[in-house]
Amino acid sequence: MATSSATIQTGEVHVWSLRFSDAESDIANLSQLLSDDEQARAVRFISDCDRIRFTVARGVLRQLLSAYTGHPARSIQLIYGRHGRPALTASQAHGINFNLSHSGEHALFALSREGDVGVDIERIRPYSSAYRLRLAKRFFSELEFSAIQGLSASKVEQAFFACWTRKEAYIKVHGRGLSLPLSQFSVSVNTMSAPQLLATPWCPSDLKLTRLWDLAAPRGYRAAIALKTFAGDPEFRLFEWSDKVSPGL
Repeated sequence: MATSSATIQTGEVHVWSLRFSDAESDIANLSQLLSDDEQARAVRFISDCDRIRFTVARGVLRQLLSAYTGHPARSIQLIYGRHGRPALTASQAHGINFNLSHSGEHALFALSREGDVGVDIERIRPYSSAYRLRLAKRFFSELEFSAIQGLSASKVEQAFFACWTRKEAYIKVHGRGLSLPLSQFSVSVNTMSAPQLLATPWCPSDLKLTRLWDLAAPRGYRAAIALKTFAGDPEFRLFEWSDKVSPGL
C-alpha cells in the first residue's frame, strides 16, 4: 500500500510556491520524473525558457503528488478533463484534488481533500491604465468593467489583476477553460476587501458552492484561489518548494 509522507488535515488547503530559478540546478532529475507524453510535450516547446519551466513545473508537481499520495513520482498517472484540466486517477488520488499555475518566474501548486480547487498567479506587467481598461471592457463583465472604470488611474492596475486572477481561479476550479467566457460571471475587484463571487448566470446555484480568496504573492505578482463545496473556512498552509527540502510535513 502506498504510504504518504505529507498529510492534509481536515479544513486545510496546502499551497506550495516555487521560484523557477531555485529548481534550475535540479532540472535533470525533475525531467526524469515526467511521463513519456510530458517529455514529448516538453520537446515541442520552441523556447528553451518555456521548455524548462514546463519541465520544472511538472516535475515538482509529481514530487508533491508523490509526497501526498505515497506513489512514486514517475508512476503518477494524470488524466485530463474535456478542457485540459489535469487530475489524478481514481486509484491514485486518495481524495487529493490539485491545481497549478505559473507565470513569469513563479508557480503555485494548490492541494485539497475537500472539493475542487483552482489557483492562479499572474505577473503584473506595466501598461497604461487606458490599456487595462480596454482589456477589461473586452473580456470582463459589464459589472466588473464599470467598477474598474470608476477607479482612479493609480488603482486600475491592481484592480485589473485582482479581477483577472480571481476569474481565472474560478474558471480553473470548474475545469472549464476558455469554454466559459470571462464575461459570463462576475467577481469583486476591490483589492482592499475579501474577494466575492457576485454573479454566475451560467450556473446560478454556484453562488452558494464556490468561494474565492486572494493569496500572498511575490512583489510584482497577484494570485487567487477558488474552492468549490469546501465546508467551513479553510486554513491555508503556505510552503516554499526547495530541492533541499522534503515535502514531508
